[in-house]
Amino acid sequence: MKGVLAFVILLIGLSSCSDIYEQHEVEYLMQKGQHTSRKIGGLPGEKLGTLKSDMLAFTARFDETVRYDLGNKNQEDINKLMGFSDCNSLHHENSVRFGWRYSVEKDLVEIFSYAYTSGVVSYHHMGDVAIDETAYYQIQIVDDKFYLLLNGEIEQEVDRGANCDTGLYYKLYPYFGGDETAPHDISVYIKEILNQ
Repeated sequence: MKGVLAFVILLIGLSSCSDIYEQHEVEYLMQKGQHTSRKIGGLPGEKLGTLKSDMLAFTARFDETVRYDLGNKNQEDINKLMGFSDCNSLHHENSVRFGWRYSVEKDLVEIFSYAYTSGVVSYHHMGDVAIDETAYYQIQIVDDKFYLLLNGEIEQEVDRGANCDTGLYYKLYPYFGGDETAPHDISVYIKEILNQ
């Protein structure tokens, strides 16, 4: 009997250990009146992280809370999804990430590349995703370029800053704005994909 009980306990322990390595979708909430997001269920300050490879890959999904109509020119502002800083510098100097904004006309989320290179911002529309669609995002560093992929098909090339052969990369998380803060609570669900 003791042998059977020990075997059952071992099986339970092994099955719960596999959950440690499985990445789960995490909700990031941009609260009404705020720019920055917070990780739901996480500890304060827990979301700050560094990138330990030359690639960031994740899936993201916007639910129905993504719909907003600011009624002014700020509707065209690009919000930020996820990315990282570059060149051992602050993200307004050198960084790359995906941007997004809600299109009232199309009832879709428009996705952009969004980068700072030596303090100069650039962005390019890459495609659209439907509300509740889980899309795949990837940013790869290759020499003096970033390559951004949306759903493995749409690619955007972005120049890196000069003299960026080394760097500490800190991750950048969902952010609303632009000029305006979130008009209501907006959630985005992100699942980071770990490099093997």
